[in-house]
Amino acid sequence: MENRKDLIAIVNQFFDKKIVSIDELIDDYYAQNKTNLKRSECILVINSFLRYSCEYDQIIDQCTSKKISRSNLIIRNILRMALVELYILKRPEYAVIDSWVEICKQKKRTEPFASFINAILRKIIIEKDKIIISTQHKIPQWLWMSWKQDYGNDIANQITEASLLEPPLDLYCHKENDFDSQFIEIEKNIFRKSKAGFIENIRGFKEGKWWVQDVGASIPAKLFTNIENEEVLDLCSAPGGKAMQMISMGAKVTCVESSKSRIQLMLDNFNRLKFNPEIINKNIMTWASSKTYKNILLDAPCSATGTIRKHPDLIFLKNKHELSKYIKTQQALLEKAINLLSVNGQLIYCVCSMQKSEGLRQIENLLKKNKNIKRDPVQKTEFAQFEKYITKDGDIQTFPYMQNSGGMDGFFISRLYKEY
Repeated sequence: MENRKDLIAIVNQFFDKKIVSIDELIDDYYAQNKTNLKRSECILVINSFLRYSCEYDQIIDQCTSKKISRSNLIIRNILRMALVELYILKRPEYAVIDSWVEICKQKKRTEPFASFINAILRKIIIEKDKIIISTQHKIPQWLWMSWKQDYGNDIANQITEASLLEPPLDLYCHKENDFDSQFIEIEKNIFRKSKAGFIENIRGFKEGKWWVQDVGASIPAKLFTNIENEEVLDLCSAPGGKAMQMISMGAKVTCVESSKSRIQLMLDNFNRLKFNPEIINKNIMTWASSKTYKNILLDAPCSATGTIRKHPDLIFLKNKHELSKYIKTQQALLEKAINLLSVNGQLIYCVCSMQKSEGLRQIENLLKKNKNIKRDPVQKTEFAQFEKYITKDGDIQTFPYMQNSGGMDGFFISRLYKEY
């Protein structure tokens, strides 16, 4: 029962703040509290809670005529957590109900709702086979509607269903490594395992033979014509996966990143891999470079809707009002990037978002305003393995339901060049 109290305390804190990532919140909780709850179990349960909360809300609302007010969000969270135990962890029904009813009775604020919790859970158990939840109600409506407007009803539903699945672990391996049989090579140098587990325990970690990188995130760097022994400017570089990939391809990489804490995370990985790129801790918009670059990668800040599989807290942390902020930042960064780009140089623009306003529309607007910038369409003859991701304009758009055996992150990628 104590573990249940820990779990409900964490999710209540998350919904109280809604500004801090769940990973940071879990870190803080373990730093400040003594608990017997295993961290791995905590992450599994909390991520499941976040993934399925919208769906569980529909189930709860169908089984009660009483509206649970926002001030009583703790009651809704208790019901959501109980449904995680019933549906995901498959725990005995009587044990789940009895435990949560008892927990309710122990707090003055929740004690009046103990019988209500008991009745709702029992009704859900009886009627669960009759309850039907449409795909569009499994995530916030603004998000599903944005995908519908961009891609149509069917693709919006496919994106939604795939975004709510637990992702596999992808590793980009730049040195020969003896992975165990749980890993399969899904592309050259990319090995996948269905369950993540403890990263540090995987063979080759200490030796710096690989780093964690989703197969979708590995595409942008591959689109450069040839970067072996060439300088590459990596803008908004953290967390550093693409920089590591480009270094392994033989590039001389300069990383520009404004966040000191994120740079420290990058350095931890660079040191483990024995990579030594130049790192510039500057705000890109105010950074004055003494030269231009032939190759630039801009992985712009975005809504990150393509990574909900890994970060289900994004379902609640992001909202439609934030999009305009990201769009303005992306526009400014694109303008800065083309000013840093040499004539005849290549710029790879990417976002781990599936919102057209952050991807395709940004490129269309950039090309209208800058006649010297042209799209360098990705050709099927260049990258046969990316054929199904290539759009009619020659950009790359991946969705979470693509890629066999576990899907991939959603990315928009465009390759551009400076004509004069």
